[in-house]
Amino acid sequence: MSFFKKFPTIPYDYNRDGIIQNAVSIYKSIRALRSTLDSTSIYTFYEVKNGERPDVVSTRLYGTPEYYWTFFIVNDFLHDGMRAWPMSQEDLDEYMKTEYDGFAITTRPVIVRDTDQIITDFRNSLAGRFKVGERIIGVQPGISTTVSNPNDPDALSPEQLQDEQITGCGQLYKKSIDMNQLIIRTCDGTFIGDPDAINNSTQLLIGQTTRDSVSTYQVYNYIDAPYYYYRSDDPEKRPVDNALFIQGGTPDANLDFVTNRQFLFEQNEERSKLRVISPAYIDEFVETFKRLINE
Repeated sequence: MSFFKKFPTIPYDYNRDGIIQNAVSIYKSIRALRSTLDSTSIYTFYEVKNGERPDVVSTRLYGTPEYYWTFFIVNDFLHDGMRAWPMSQEDLDEYMKTEYDGFAITTRPVIVRDTDQIITDFRNSLAGRFKVGERIIGVQPGISTTVSNPNDPDALSPEQLQDEQITGCGQLYKKSIDMNQLIIRTCDGTFIGDPDAINNSTQLLIGQTTRDSVSTYQVYNYIDAPYYYYRSDDPEKRPVDNALFIQGGTPDANLDFVTNRQFLFEQNEERSKLRVISPAYIDEFVETFKRLINE
């Protein structure tokens, strides 16, 4: 029996032509009470093996594939459906390769004030700069442009830059203000940014459409870029703000970070630990669900 066959039906005119058909009422929802789930006699845990589908797990536990839907009722993270089901290692590797291709580039924002201490600029801030989808150009260090030096008569406009004066370019896929990251994909070449280098190597980034520009601070492969920061002395790795990017945050010297790769791997591992209804109670659970969903 499929999951939605348990739902009540309602009369509905799909085509607004007077022909009434029975439609499944998908707007009803039933969730297990927390007190019920916390009863160790009713539920147990199952660790999903690499590549196991919900119907396979249901068959292993209950002798039938038809109770797969109960996993989506009793696990909060599975309320998002199959996209939240733990991936096989092969699928996870492919997902990271496909969805986290490209570079994550951070800047180091600086508040600029005049002699009267009035703010005149938020240099290298990403707020209000660049448009998602535009082409981002990385200029060779030392090249003067009309964007960075508008008063330099010898400065080059972005259109005048030659290939040898550009280290890389790509499309701005995403912009994260909180993490102070530009995510650039479909890239040609590479980008420069390393605060640990001897010469503190950076470069100018220019938006081809907006003409917005910032100087890089650090360049990561997107998959290995920070997902969140935490204090180095915090064993629980609770997220905090980085003072390099957000005023009042934790000094960068006191921080470590969890990479996108680490986060995705740990999330997938955690999702593999599935809460399930004990086989002895599964029939009662199914019948109770069917009764409640039809009330």
